[in-house]
Amino acid sequence: MGTMTAQILVGRAHPNHGGINPSHYLFLSEALTLVPQNIFPEEVEDQRRITWIPTRENILEDALLMIGLYVLEDERLLELAHEYFTDFSADRIELHNDIDEDKLEELYQECRKLDYQYKIVINDFDDGRLHHKVLEEYSMDVNLCTPDYKRWYSRWQDEVRTEGTL
Repeated sequence: MGTMTAQILVGRAHPNHGGINPSHYLFLSEALTLVPQNIFPEEVEDQRRITWIPTRENILEDALLMIGLYVLEDERLLELAHEYFTDFSADRIELHNDIDEDKLEELYQECRKLDYQYKIVINDFDDGRLHHKVLEEYSMDVNLCTPDYKRWYSRWQDEVRTEGTL
């Protein structure tokens, strides 16, 4: 498995100060892995860890669809998913194999219509692969965190490299 390139916190916004009470974490490496977890004492009913191998073109939209299906459990989305996916009950789904492209696009369109009171916080460590502009099509509360500053050691050049400013 590769390194983590993004993390999405999914939960409810605090009504007064805009923080988040996360109920799920979504990690992106080569796959999207949804983990039900809450550091605050609330029950998360479904404790399954779900993994999707996302499309290259729509990684963020694939993640938002996972949220609509497994966290928000939208009835219309679930109905379509059970109809369109080869085996929607599987804990591992490969989007390029397990659903037709036109059906996946239809699910994206349906997911954009969701009007739930939830919040996501996207920590994009890679800054660019997720195509953030698609967030304009959705209505959830969102914080997008991208790196202003990066420092890392390059073994190939045997030097410390930096980008951005503190």
